[in-house]
Parts: sequence; structure tokens; C-alpha cells
Amino acid sequence: MSEKASPDQAREVILNCALNLFTQKSYFTTSIADIAEETKISSGSIYHLFKNKEAIAQALYNDLLGRMNDSLAEIRRTNKSAADCTRAVVDLLFTLTEEAPDAMRFLLCSAHREFLPDATGIDSTPAFEGLRQMLVDGINNGEIRRMNPVTAYAGFFGIILQSIRLRLDGVLEKPIETYNHEIWESAWRAIARR
Repeated sequence: MSEKASPDQAREVILNCALNLFTQKSYFTTSIADIAEETKISSGSIYHLFKNKEAIAQALYNDLLGRMNDSLAEIRRTNKSAADCTRAVVDLLFTLTEEAPDAMRFLLCSAHREFLPDATGIDSTPAFEGLRQMLVDGINNGEIRRMNPVTAYAGFFGIILQSIRLRLDGVLEKPIETYNHEIWESAWRAIARR
């Protein structure tokens, strides 16, 4: 990386490298020296931008969740029914699984509390609370049967998230979009009003 790179550019390079290393090697076996070696940014410059490795992981977690939250908020704004919202969310998550698998591994498969003890569990973040709100809206408008919203969330998104994990682990061999309709249909039937 060029020494003339701006702090924002250096930050982006560090976070992208950390994402790759955290998901390929693991958070615990990745060091600041590893990140410095991969990015060609000195350890001192990394420490100037981030207090420590935990701060890098926290910034990465916050950035990824922030982008996810923005995308989910847009879906809620542009789709009226719970069925349309959930279809759009599944499309988004499946696209991200294929196009940004390291980001999805970091968000969905990492045990964040092991290295970010103060982090909110992913299911309690604004992004995922927005997913639950989509289901509450569906319950209120009669698309989804009356049930506890957390149970609805577990029933619907449990199927979706497990399918993503199966793809990331290579159990689903074809791109996950291949199974989109089948997976969405199974998840929707778990909660839809009959």
C-alpha cells in the first residue's frame, strides 16, 4: 500500500485484510503483524488507526452490520407485504453469500462474544431487529399467523441462516440462489397464515 494513502484508505485496506484473515485463519491466530505483512502497512500505522486487534474486529463488525442495516431498511421501505420483504431479504442474503462469503462467515459463523465480549449478539443488532419487525408487520396485517415474533423469527430465519451456513461450508454445492425459491418457500410455510 502506498505511504501516501489517506487514513480512510488505509483503514479500508486493514479491515478488508482483517476480514480475510479472521475468516481464513481465525481471529485468534491472526496477529497485527500478519495484517501488517499482508497490507504492507506498518504495525505502527495500524496501531495509529486502531488501538488493538479487538478494535479492528469491532470496527469490522460495526461496518458490516451498518451496511446490512442500511440494506434491510431499504427493503422495508420499498416492499409493502411481509412476503415481499422476506423474499427481498433472502435474495440479499443469498447474493451476499455468493459475492461476499468472508463477510457472511464473519457475521454469521464467528463466535463474536469470544473476542468482542461487549458486542451485542447478532440477533439483537438493529439489522436483525429490523428483520423481526418485518415479521411483526406480517403478523399484524394477517400474512403471518399469530405467534410470538421471536418464534416467527426463529422459524423463518433459522431455515434461511442454516441454509447459508450449509453453502458456506460447501454442503450445498451449487450457488445458493439455485435453491432460492425452495428455501424461501420452506421458511415462509413455517410462519404463513394458512
